[in-house]
Amino acid sequence: MLASVLALARTLLMFGLIGTGLALSGTPWLRGLAWGLTVVYATALIYSGVGTPELIQQRLFHPYMTSITLGLTGAFGLWCALFAGGRWWWRTPLGVAAIVVVLLSGSRGGLAAAGLGALLGYLIRLRWQITLSVLLVLGLLGGGLYAAKRFDVQSVTHLLSTDTSGRDVVWWNAISVIQSAPFTGVGSYRLGARLASPGGQCELWSVPEGATPTCPDLISRLGFPWLIAHNVTLQQLAETGPLGLLGLFTLLGVVAVSAVWVRDPLAVAVISGLLLATATDNTLVVPSAGVAEVFWVMAGAVLAQLPRDVSTAHWPMLGWPVGVTAAGLMVALSLPLLASLKMTPPNPAYRLATLIAPTTVKTTRKYSAYAQFDVPPGRYRTELRTCHRSCTYLVTVPFTVEAGVAAPVLNLTGDLYPQPSQRLELLLYPGDSTLRPVPLAQRSWSVERRP
Repeated sequence: MLASVLALARTLLMFGLIGTGLALSGTPWLRGLAWGLTVVYATALIYSGVGTPELIQQRLFHPYMTSITLGLTGAFGLWCALFAGGRWWWRTPLGVAAIVVVLLSGSRGGLAAAGLGALLGYLIRLRWQITLSVLLVLGLLGGGLYAAKRFDVQSVTHLLSTDTSGRDVVWWNAISVIQSAPFTGVGSYRLGARLASPGGQCELWSVPEGATPTCPDLISRLGFPWLIAHNVTLQQLAETGPLGLLGLFTLLGVVAVSAVWVRDPLAVAVISGLLLATATDNTLVVPSAGVAEVFWVMAGAVLAQLPRDVSTAHWPMLGWPVGVTAAGLMVALSLPLLASLKMTPPNPAYRLATLIAPTTVKTTRKYSAYAQFDVPPGRYRTELRTCHRSCTYLVTVPFTVEAGVAAPVLNLTGDLYPQPSQRLELLLYPGDSTLRPVPLAQRSWSVERRP
């Protein structure tokens, strides 16, 4: 019943945003975002220490937004400056500020979304003014990346890394949730409760290092809906099952084809950019920090521009592209899931030399295990996770093995589920995260709690 109510709430919220876009009947309304984006940019620069060395030595910081969200707000500003129309005197400084925010945020998803949206927005409506603007923007982005690499600006050089920032571990845990409820899912907004570590703490916003984040009891009981799978396919499949996944991608296919059909460069930029970003983040889940809301309102604005007789006269030409687009989007945005389907046999080069792990405990708090690997030289990560209905991580420990030197003995400590029995898994990953969530090797055992 709870899952049904939450699914209805999310559906009504999405359709309400689409209806808002229908009422706006176009995309010029997006210019109004410039004021809010200006406030966000100024707040982020002030909090990150504008004019101080800290600004370029760390990723851009905002008290209520993550670095990823800041990168996407930078993309919004860039798209508005390029395609929203209006006077140059406000579009030019907005575009420059947006580029600065995208670069300093260190968000590769935001950078990729900004670039793809600008490129496709240009292609959908070929005009020499837009061509010059896009070439100038791409030149500024490229020049900024080159200068950052040359002068070792750490907040920007993160953009050049191919590491997925630990998302492979999150994807593997999300896949375990899918396996636990393959047909129905666990319910909208309920995935976070499965991904949260036992004894995890609620955090409303960023807090100083060393401080303890606290939440009101009402928010703490929501079940961590803000914890996401960092991939649209895994998120939807884990929460709503195959039927919900097909429904979402059918809707996305309609929106994407409609944006191209009406030849609106701003709509194409926003929709294509956010769809790309949802491959490694969840930019379509509402409510959010304003990112997903813009997508669904834009979807309604695009549908409002379709011919009134599209359902009869144009549907044969519009119908099959929707199906092809929906299928293509599903394949393109399901790389973590597709990569996990190809299970490789155990590699004898990765062995567990020593494992000291209790199988019976009196308390599930501060469970400790000790492990040592026999692996080739290189950088690695090992993760200890616990599985009850599905699996979630407890602790991740990075380590390095040098040639001719034995691997270090690792101590992995974390709180277990307060259950009579559960399964623990020790996973070995390469030092840098990849698009493949399957670990290099794994070992599992059961733990029982006895008085």
